[in-house]
Amino acid sequence: MMLLTCATPSFATPAKPDLTEEPKHPTDPVPTKKTATPLEVKGPWYTGPYAKNRLENLAFTGAIGTYLLAASVFNITPSATSCSWCSVPGIDAGVRHQLLWNNTGLADTLSTYDAYLAAPLVGFSLLVLSDSDASPTRLIDDVLPVVETVAVVQILTQFGKYAFARERPYAHYATGNITVDSNTYSSFWSGHSVFGFAITSAAGTVCHFRHYWTEPYVWAAGITLSLSTEYLRMAADKHYLTDVVSGGLIGLATGLLIPRLMQRAVKIVPVKDGLAVAGSF
Repeated sequence: MMLLTCATPSFATPAKPDLTEEPKHPTDPVPTKKTATPLEVKGPWYTGPYAKNRLENLAFTGAIGTYLLAASVFNITPSATSCSWCSVPGIDAGVRHQLLWNNTGLADTLSTYDAYLAAPLVGFSLLVLSDSDASPTRLIDDVLPVVETVAVVQILTQFGKYAFARERPYAHYATGNITVDSNTYSSFWSGHSVFGFAITSAAGTVCHFRHYWTEPYVWAAGITLSLSTEYLRMAADKHYLTDVVSGGLIGLATGLLIPRLMQRAVKIVPVKDGLAVAGSF
């Protein structure tokens, strides 16, 4: 008689791997702890292959500044002697009658202090105080995009005013004879508005790329001052609603674009019907 036996299989619990062991294969990646990228790597405009950009942009900004200074000293700024845009849309007329101050001179003075003193003082101060590193290189790299933005919008504004030749509201609604000067037909667009928003958006863009803690304060203070400037320009009877809104948008767009061009984040490229901006915003 033959007996058949069957062995019961053994289900032993597999041993837990030793997590402290080195990887068995030398090609296996060893996890490493990630380190934060240094601040100076995230923000400078002129590192690596574009190190020469600092000198190029300094020269470009200096050339525009020299022209603006010469134009002011020698009074060679182009100006219209008659209006090409003389009509007033209904929305401009309605807002003008609602916002006009009795003391237009006071509103004019306040708007000038607001745009050309308070806005640059706040914007540049917050930008300079954003980082404890007050080295000349850091200050140049932070301030130069803002200065170049202001220089560019000043040129654009001069030729924009000359091209549109819009009559100022105080001249359009004057009841008697007025003295025509270089400012009489330069209503569009508002230079005060474009100036304030250009400083705010350029300084805010620099703070954004640098990851500065002051960024929200630059935007909040700058936009508040710029909007108050726009209101005061209308209260002073110097501009219409469309003048200040257009000026603010042009200043905002230029301040967002110029620092990105300097950083090579975007480029202006030729297309079939003109030029286009390509890149990431």
